[in-house]
Amino acid sequence: MKSVILIHLLNWEYHENEYTLDKGISFVNPNTHTVGSLYEKICESNNIDNGEPYTFNTGLILYDDTDSDYSFVPSSSHYSLSTTFINLLTIIYKGTLGHCRVIVSKDDFKTSHVSYTLYDSLTEFTDDLTVYHSKFDNNSIEMLDKVWQNIKSTYTSNVKKSRIDNMMNFFYFSWHTLSLELTGISLSIVLETLFAPHSNSELIHQIAYNVANFSGNEKEEKKELYKYVKKYYSIRSKLVHGETIKEVELSLIPPFFKFICEIILKIVSNNNLIHTFNDNEKRREFMQDKLFE
Repeated sequence: MKSVILIHLLNWEYHENEYTLDKGISFVNPNTHTVGSLYEKICESNNIDNGEPYTFNTGLILYDDTDSDYSFVPSSSHYSLSTTFINLLTIIYKGTLGHCRVIVSKDDFKTSHVSYTLYDSLTEFTDDLTVYHSKFDNNSIEMLDKVWQNIKSTYTSNVKKSRIDNMMNFFYFSWHTLSLELTGISLSIVLETLFAPHSNSELIHQIAYNVANFSGNEKEEKKELYKYVKKYYSIRSKLVHGETIKEVELSLIPPFFKFICEIILKIVSNNNLIHTFNDNEKRREFMQDKLFE
């Protein structure tokens, strides 16, 4: 069986109508591929999406010839390939891409075996994380290809309790969630996975310092980033201790979400960095080297 994940808010602008990323993994333009006409057909015949087709301009096709690898089955599980790629696209575009429509077919998309939605916003309170008018073009495909190869290489690195895997899981939980409050908590776990020191003394100070050193260039920029992360952690502290959160404080979470996307993308797009952060000893040495720059 083959599955296609139709992505709502991602416009196809690649110069060809299909791009194969890996074995069993390809992206297609639904406006020229049979999945587009099949979607319109099942909307009419099965009243899918209330009989009114959404505009889906990009599709991700997944298939496993053996039908034995369940990661190829689209689901909201953070272990599925569909989640992996929607998660990576969210990082690249620094925001969520709306809901997805899945169509599973036994005959190469001549007919639909089953169809369902995935990654729809669980609540309107996280709509501020959504990005619009994103372009699936040569640049984004080149970045996705690079990131996918790097992520895939961590699967065979023999590192136990992978930090990269943990980071990706909690980033997924930060946008596939019920509230911005939960987004805020998950983002702090992402930061701690990547930048927490190897001791618990002055934890927030050290995380803020490590983030500033990693992301900043000039001294003044590092100072501002340090204060930015510290301010965020004051909000995080209120969230986890049940204190009242003001609207102005909640409004700081979506831009911080974009900031975290930039940090993650910097790491996962660099083969050396992704393996450094995935290995406790290498990460320790890296942080120490940054300390004395």
